[in-house]
Amino acid sequence: MGNHENREQWTDGAVEGYLQKIAESEPIPDRLKPQQMEHWLRQAVEEKAAKDRGQEPVSWEAGGQPENRSQGRQEAFAKQREGGASMGKGKKEETGQKKSYRKWWCGTAAVAACLAVVLFAAGRSIDWDVELEKAGKAGGRQDSAVQVAEGPSGSEKAGGAELAEGSTYQELYQAFSGIWKEQEEWEVYMQERAEDAGGAESSGIGAYSEDGAVPMESSENMDTGNAKEAAEDYGKTNQQEEDVEEADIIKNDGRFLYQSIQQEGNYKYAVQIADTKDGLKEVARIGEFDNEISNIYVWKDTLVVIESGWVNDTAVEEGEQDDGINPLGKLQGFVEDLFSAKKDTAYQERAYSMIHMYDIKDRANPEESHTFTVKGSYQDSRISEGYLYFFSTCNAYKPQLERDYQAYIPEFDGKILSPDKIYLPEDADTAAYLVMASINMEKPDGFTDTTAIVTSADKFYVSQNNIYIAESKYADGSTVGAKSNSTKLYRFSYQDGKMKKEAEGTVKGILQDDMAMNEHKGFLRMVTTVENQNVREVKDDITGEVIGYDSVEFETSNSLYVLDGNLEVAGKIENLAKDERIYSARFFGDAGYFVTFRQTDPLFSVDLSNPRKPKILGELKISGFSEYLHFYSDNLLLGIGMEADETTGSVECLKLSMFDISRPSNVKEQSKLKLEDYDYSEALYNYKAVLIDTDKNLFGFHAEGYHEEDYKYNYLLFTFTDGAFKEVLNIDCSENDIYSGRMRGTYIGNSFYLLCRNGRIEEYSMADGNKLGELVP
Repeated sequence: MGNHENREQWTDGAVEGYLQKIAESEPIPDRLKPQQMEHWLRQAVEEKAAKDRGQEPVSWEAGGQPENRSQGRQEAFAKQREGGASMGKGKKEETGQKKSYRKWWCGTAAVAACLAVVLFAAGRSIDWDVELEKAGKAGGRQDSAVQVAEGPSGSEKAGGAELAEGSTYQELYQAFSGIWKEQEEWEVYMQERAEDAGGAESSGIGAYSEDGAVPMESSENMDTGNAKEAAEDYGKTNQQEEDVEEADIIKNDGRFLYQSIQQEGNYKYAVQIADTKDGLKEVARIGEFDNEISNIYVWKDTLVVIESGWVNDTAVEEGEQDDGINPLGKLQGFVEDLFSAKKDTAYQERAYSMIHMYDIKDRANPEESHTFTVKGSYQDSRISEGYLYFFSTCNAYKPQLERDYQAYIPEFDGKILSPDKIYLPEDADTAAYLVMASINMEKPDGFTDTTAIVTSADKFYVSQNNIYIAESKYADGSTVGAKSNSTKLYRFSYQDGKMKKEAEGTVKGILQDDMAMNEHKGFLRMVTTVENQNVREVKDDITGEVIGYDSVEFETSNSLYVLDGNLEVAGKIENLAKDERIYSARFFGDAGYFVTFRQTDPLFSVDLSNPRKPKILGELKISGFSEYLHFYSDNLLLGIGMEADETTGSVECLKLSMFDISRPSNVKEQSKLKLEDYDYSEALYNYKAVLIDTDKNLFGFHAEGYHEEDYKYNYLLFTFTDGAFKEVLNIDCSENDIYSGRMRGTYIGNSFYLLCRNGRIEEYSMADGNKLGELVP
């Protein structure tokens, strides 16, 4: 048909006669004959051309329903797990490929004729009049031409409906359009710089980018046991709130140990289950995942495995099957394929998260009960009162057409999120979502609730009643004037799996980490580091042309804020510790403590008994700083951090500090221990890497260091007795998985267990330090 010399053969009459001849007793309705198809095709072409020119597109008379990709996406994800080539977590989401267009030498009448042939050949068993009637009912304004995919509640709403809360797809598209334009301009700028530097490739910002249990031993010959037989004295995940459980890469139920591992040989990921009763033995290994296992939970007799990876849209499309054909709904997609080389775009992969549920009543024979799919990169999660709350980040990519909702709308189990579940802040300045979902752990057969908010939030705090989301807002250095950074906050209440946005607010400064937030008696307490600067124009000395911007009068300070339920400032203390930054913070009851640092370590104590009038009680200055604070008893505060030179501030080695906080107005460093052989630990930046049980007077972590031409990789275990730190265990880990960047410890009774990422587990006596056994994968 590409040969224009044959155009004469494709007349309306010839095509109609041919179709009527082959249709026999199933004639095509008048509305699907080439004349009408030509009309629709012209309309589609005009709409695409208008969009390319940046004009308002023409409205379609009818549309189809967005495709449900749930089965296809899960099949594609499963194919990758079963042995497809690993995509690797280092892959970029943005590829920056450009659209290209084909030249066609046929008129719209000829294309319409071909459309009629294709539609008729694909759907001879379809009741065309019924399908057309359905499509016609969906017609009208462009934003309501396509129905919204079924949401978690089972309801359907038109995209352009008036909503008391939430947004429409059209509003989201319009909000993102300016951001996509800026991203494209930045991409062009970076491409030009790369070419000037020698042709290096750019990152392609702003492109349209898509992103079985194996029993190890027969249960007939072993006592598999269950959680009811577990000891009460065992290590638990270090978490911020006592009654809000957090995920981790290892779990311990008092008898069985669980950990995510990377297998040697094929480098695939799995979950190992090891029994500690009567010696260490591996009882099961779940899955061979190509994608990394981010975290796991063990909740009663359910194992939750959170997998993060990439899904290839090509595989999904091959596996998709439609129950029927809506000819009008498919027409615009056909035009899109016809005039643009879609295969040349970056419509290939998207980041996805999978939540796998396993029944582990029989630890040796886990059975997968359900798998959930969430589009986006996993960020964090919690389990509270029997519900799993899941958070991921989902980027909104620029689509080829506005109706390509899969490009910029979140998806759950392959269904795009209903617009009334999406919150679009008035001051949104990012093309990304924080996506939230909840699952009933007693009946994990579907999402309890799903929602999303347009934000680039990167910090989360979950109390017993609320979810707090914090988005860092950095100063704009491309406009003139006084600037400062800030944090945008959102509060969602939650109960029985249902989440509801309650409030939003803004404070000056940036949070160091999640521990810098805490809720108490309905108030949110937080500490931030504020960066202030003045931005001025930089002009060419000769032409006077503005050639850039420069920051002057740059200074930092720190602030403490107390916010009420509406996230309005109820009390505050500002301009603390100028030219220093907050390194750690912890709140307990009516007291708060935080550490700042530049050359020395001021530990501030704050009285928060009156939330509207917080006041500084004391300030202790010592050498070094604490990166992590933990209340060790009513009168003791543990600090894990770094020693530093008091004059220069130069960091030297790891340091433990125990602060006496019996008198908050006069805090003292009761004891300190310099760990001179070590200069790094994951515990400095990830509190879950710290094994701590204050009731047992025990804490530990993995540490690394280079000392006297020798590398050290050791797990250190301590108690605090008679006012001093005492080392209980010092385990040399230099032969165990030292390059994985991960070594964890836990205990059951008086036995300590060292867990390595390759599946190796070692058991030691905490009484004398002797090695009692090991499990070698």
